[in-house]
Amino acid sequence: MQLRAARLQVVGFGPAALGIPIAADRAGLLDDLMREGCVFIDRRARGEWRSLDYDIRSNSVAGDFLEGLSPDGRLRTVLRSPEARALQEAPDQPVALRVAARFLARAAREIADYTVRFDGAHTHFSTVVDHLRRDADGLFHSRDARGRTLALSRSAVIAVGARPRAGAAPRTVTSEAVLRRECDARCEAAAAAGVTIDVLGGSHSAFSTVGLLLREWGHLLRPGQIRVHTRSEVLVYRPQARAAAADGRTGAAGGTPGPGSALATAAPGTRPLHRFAGLRGESEALYRAVRCGAEPRVRLLRHPEEAGPAASPLTIAATGYRARRLPVLDACGEPLFPPGEAAVDDAGRVLDGRGRPVPGLFGIGLGHCSPAGPEGGGGDYPMAAVNIFHGRTADRITAQL
Repeated sequence: MQLRAARLQVVGFGPAALGIPIAADRAGLLDDLMREGCVFIDRRARGEWRSLDYDIRSNSVAGDFLEGLSPDGRLRTVLRSPEARALQEAPDQPVALRVAARFLARAAREIADYTVRFDGAHTHFSTVVDHLRRDADGLFHSRDARGRTLALSRSAVIAVGARPRAGAAPRTVTSEAVLRRECDARCEAAAAAGVTIDVLGGSHSAFSTVGLLLREWGHLLRPGQIRVHTRSEVLVYRPQARAAAADGRTGAAGGTPGPGSALATAAPGTRPLHRFAGLRGESEALYRAVRCGAEPRVRLLRHPEEAGPAASPLTIAATGYRARRLPVLDACGEPLFPPGEAAVDDAGRVLDGRGRPVPGLFGIGLGHCSPAGPEGGGGDYPMAAVNIFHGRTADRITAQL
């Protein structure tokens, strides 16, 4: 059977991928997109949602998870769900990430159910895309490991997420595994044995990991048993925010910034940071307690290469994420960009090996680095937060479809 070329296919169906239908709904274009063909492909089974399923509080307020959805759109029922009401109870306060995860899972179910109303739309679960191929006509083929085309489309969005960087030290585990409560036995054993626990990184994930260790096994820990290693100064969130337009940036429509466009400055003279950069809430309080000596069980070290964390019986890496690999090939089967992290420009367009946008190909979510510029610089991640994925970034992509 010959496949119909859809207007769009999105590889991945995690938090960032949801931004595409959410932004289309906000613009009143969701039904048009679905009629013209919109296909989502996800490797997970339907109902299998582990995104953001961490036993910590968010580094953002509850309302940030809600703000992308239009109360007047086709997806407004998501805002009336019990999961949404749990976030609406304290919209200006950080929230347990597992509460936010349940809300995003509800949004995913609603979007998947909405696609079945249209002949040209579909959500494929339990389907693994091995690579994308852009043919001579500019159409994108998502293919499985046997080379069979799963979907055909005029545009494509890569939203396959990223994996945590594991670290090079032996016996290293990731902060993600700890925060998912997959390493409880090992953490408890290390705490009880009095051995050093090294945490690599100075981000929200790092201090959330330390907070969990203190909360669960603090009674077993001795002074200085946890060491936090950072390569640079720890950033603390500053509440002073300014519109992105003041920095010369605009939203997708070329007018005012969309949701998630606010910036915060960490300290005078530093570069602008997105609204979730820097510690706040419980992570900030813990950092300040460690720094002033009020939390003696934790030591803060600035030079991990000199501290020798490889000697620790338990090393926890909270050092960021590495892109999941999804090769994109041209009509001749040659890679369009080098293996590894795909770079995207400020419009969300994926760049080829020469730094040129690949027509019709976009990237959203963790795992996409930025070229040098005001928002990234030298391979940094673009502004990364759910309300940015659901807001400005998704706006810019949907405006080009």
